[in-house]
Amino acid sequence: MEITACPNCGSKNIGIGTLGDGIIFGLSSWKEVCRDCGYQGASLVFESEDAYQRFLDALCNKKKPQQLKETDEIKDNKSFDVEKQTKEQEEIAEMGNQEDTILTSPAKKRYLLEIIVAIVLSIVFFFLISTGSFFPSLLEYLLGGFVGLVIFFFLLIVLLETLYKTLRPKKK
Repeated sequence: MEITACPNCGSKNIGIGTLGDGIIFGLSSWKEVCRDCGYQGASLVFESEDAYQRFLDALCNKKKPQQLKETDEIKDNKSFDVEKQTKEQEEIAEMGNQEDTILTSPAKKRYLLEIIVAIVLSIVFFFLISTGSFFPSLLEYLLGGFVGLVIFFFLLIVLLETLYKTLRPKKK
């Protein structure tokens, strides 16, 4: 009987990861994820329960000194944290008193300009096409194609704008 276990926490709850775990098959180098601690990597395979228990005992002995060190560090840092919090509260109070700071919420993207440009481009395009030849049901072609072209130019403008914003260098 083989037992698979997480090398980080010793849990038996380790298995094949999913996209939610960040595993993309074919691109990720690991395939197994521990559901308890989030470890991603190869699991340990034990052939018997005794070997697994010895591993757990060794893991517990290794973690005890680390936990004692962490609790000592937490006690030492509590006094530092209290001082830090009081300084932060004083800074926040000072900033609240300043009248020149203006807090604004991020504005939603408005596509009115893109829609207007798409309509104008569609009108110009159809005038160029319609002057070339006369169709029997020109009105049907124009109205049907006009709506399609408005959508096309709108999407094209939004795509180009998005590409421009992602490729241009950021100002610091």
